[in-house]
Amino acid sequence: MAARTKQKVPRIAGAGICCLDHIFVAPQVAWGGTAVVEEYRVQGGGLVGTALVACARLGASCLLFSFLSHDEVGAQVASELAAEGIKLEGVAGIPQGTSPFSFIHVDSRSGERTIFHRPAAGLERAVLPDLGRIAECDVLLVDDYYPELALAAAREARRAEVPVVADLTVSLSKCPELFREINVLIAPKAFASQIGYADDFPGALQAIHWLGPETAMFTLGREGYVYSSPEGQGKGRAFKVATVDTTGAGDAFHGAFAYGLAHRWKIQRCAEFAAAVAAIKCTKPGGRTGLPTLPQTVHFLQRNGRLDWSNLKSL
Repeated sequence: MAARTKQKVPRIAGAGICCLDHIFVAPQVAWGGTAVVEEYRVQGGGLVGTALVACARLGASCLLFSFLSHDEVGAQVASELAAEGIKLEGVAGIPQGTSPFSFIHVDSRSGERTIFHRPAAGLERAVLPDLGRIAECDVLLVDDYYPELALAAAREARRAEVPVVADLTVSLSKCPELFREINVLIAPKAFASQIGYADDFPGALQAIHWLGPETAMFTLGREGYVYSSPEGQGKGRAFKVATVDTTGAGDAFHGAFAYGLAHRWKIQRCAEFAAAVAAIKCTKPGGRTGLPTLPQTVHFLQRNGRLDWSNLKSL
């Protein structure tokens, strides 16, 4: 059955990191060697920050809760997010601090990336933003870069019965109580190994359920994804594209999944839609350059999807 049509504009909130990425494309070389930089660009990044940009490109109304300092990095990050139409009233300042940034090496042969990150500094002087507007939204996206913010935002969402979609690091000790506030956890396959279930994805999915989330999913790169939810268990394929850069692919997947969830699609439909958005993103360098619009995603799915996407154009 095709997705429902003529729905309202989804409202999606995000609580987590937004930062600046310095991305350079070059061949992988041995330590101490030299390589020619084939491409270089600077653009906003961060897990939730990029996921919200994915949502905005698809047509959602987005609101970000995060932290930035009043420095050059913070100004550029905020300017790019505002240009995407993302509301920034929930971004709190870091007094006398510094905004986070990353240097990202993309292997020009495989498209895989390595990240070198400088965290935000001065957070001990920052104050949590007012999270009340989360109750107005259809979905909340969180990462655990700022654990206190993520937990407070997730609890606010749960009180308002707003579903929470999470992108968490492999460290369970960072904010263990956060798992109990999450509806959907989408994790990379490395997460399974970190919780003691290497290559045992059914066991790992069940372990995530024990932690709290009712829907658990692993993204497996070129191998696709597997999931377990109240709707049942399933798996899906990754779409074949000419991969240029995988930076931000997971963020794109999370954002697009949240977009589908805001429309109350079934998990299987949300996942295939998210896989398409992530695949399209990988065809361009940078975490955000290749993020598609809804018409671009619809066209891609109607040519490559397994589900019926014929009515999605009416959204």
